[in-house]
Amino acid sequence: MLPKDLNELDLLLDDTFLQYIRRNSDTAIAKWESYIRQHPEIKDKVAAAVALYYNINAAEAEKDRAAQLNRLQQAVKATRPVRRINYRQIAWRAAAVLLLLGGIALFWPRLKPRTPAAAPNTFLVYSSEWGQRKLLTLPDGSSVILNANTTVRIPSDYSNKHRHVELVKGAALFDVQTNPEDPFMVTSKQIQTTVLGTSFLVKSYPYEPQSTVSLLSGKVKVSEKSGTAAPLTLAPGEQAKWNETKQEMSKASFDTIALRTWKTGKLVFDNASVSEVIRQLENWYGIPFRVNGNPLYSKRFSGAFDNDKLEKVLNIFCFTAGCSFQIQPDKVLIQF
Repeated sequence: MLPKDLNELDLLLDDTFLQYIRRNSDTAIAKWESYIRQHPEIKDKVAAAVALYYNINAAEAEKDRAAQLNRLQQAVKATRPVRRINYRQIAWRAAAVLLLLGGIALFWPRLKPRTPAAAPNTFLVYSSEWGQRKLLTLPDGSSVILNANTTVRIPSDYSNKHRHVELVKGAALFDVQTNPEDPFMVTSKQIQTTVLGTSFLVKSYPYEPQSTVSLLSGKVKVSEKSGTAAPLTLAPGEQAKWNETKQEMSKASFDTIALRTWKTGKLVFDNASVSEVIRQLENWYGIPFRVNGNPLYSKRFSGAFDNDKLEKVLNIFCFTAGCSFQIQPDKVLIQF
């Protein structure tokens, strides 16, 4: 029987919770999903613990997790002696802890990552929770805006001569510093994007059947990793789409105004249908939606939101559309 007053440190010290995060034990997954359902007030702490876990250097976490957790415990005690904290303090405390561990620079905007003295082939992992955006500045001056529920990996030896970022999942907007001698490369699922200096969005969520690369400025080359398909060269306003089911790539135009609005952090709906609203909310907050019932697709919705929480947006949307909603740890349920 689990206690009701677990904090983030308690969670990270529990082996079954780590198995739940890694999704490698059905028993652990069932245990913690049941616990979260019974104690919904702990969801914020679970989200904070997951963020801490994934922002620790993956190689170091596996090699010496016990030592890191000990330093984590000491840092928590030093920065905040009170056992119980509120959610607004999590970002501040997490930043202090992760800076202590080294190589982490994401919780405070525009903080450049420090490259630790790591062994070859190790990575720095940066993640954002659903409903949260983060800004990452790379050592060469390039910047990355992580959309909600997004994870990227960067080699610990990232430099002006070795510029490679892996989009593990989610959506990230890249603003790349020009360097003709060393192209910037982003890999995601089965596609690879190569640029010299430009601004583009790469989107690749696990719950979506396709990945996209959308170009705002400059020029990029998008290719399939295996090299079986001919690469596509994009101009501003063009988008490459990789279909996971058909294993094929195509090119189309897209709405650059919507993407520029996305970049500023504003979510705008202008006479949008129910299906359009739900699709944008999935992309914006990085969490899949499940719709039950028969939505009235003839209804239209207009509104503007500036970095508002998902709950606030859904309250306004459902009041207008005549539906109810339930936010769960891995999805949002909409009932018409």
